[in-house]
Amino acid sequence: MSVNKQSDRETYLGLKSKNNQAFEILYKFYYPSVKNFITKNNGSVDDAKDIFQETILILLEKVPKDDFNLTSSLKTYIFAISSNLWLKRLRDSNKIVRSELDMYEKYLTDYEEAETDATQNTIIRVLNVFNKVTNKCKILLTAIFYDEKNIETVTKEFGYTNKHSAQNQKFKCLEQARRGSENLN
Repeated sequence: MSVNKQSDRETYLGLKSKNNQAFEILYKFYYPSVKNFITKNNGSVDDAKDIFQETILILLEKVPKDDFNLTSSLKTYIFAISSNLWLKRLRDSNKIVRSELDMYEKYLTDYEEAETDATQNTIIRVLNVFNKVTNKCKILLTAIFYDEKNIETVTKEFGYTNKHSAQNQKFKCLEQARRGSENLN
């Protein structure tokens, strides 16, 4: 899987198995928002690198544990750890006063709520599109994208004569979904 197309879940599983590609993803996609937050809040790029390294160490400690349960997106979790570490460092060095700290904590809460709202809006949108396709397509698309079954498995389970027929049906179902999403706008 390419670094650009790896899902949050795949990245999480990669971290759990200490896969180097998962760490590349963290630096490519998650570090910039942490760096932006820190540099806009009395910090330097070096501070951002230090905080992100501490965040990675925390992840390495927590993620492999069996009782660890990620309840937010990985990006929100990383941002929360990093921002909390940074705010603690600022508080400990007396670089900010309490009113600024309150503002940063409100910012973090607003960030988490906005991400939750965006996720919920995406889910609602996907469900609305899903309701625009036939039942046969719902079952097929669920098998391919939710259950992550490969096309060979789908060909056998759904009784298609060959792989090409299954791919054609997948394409037709995706076209139905695309047309359904256009009607939502």
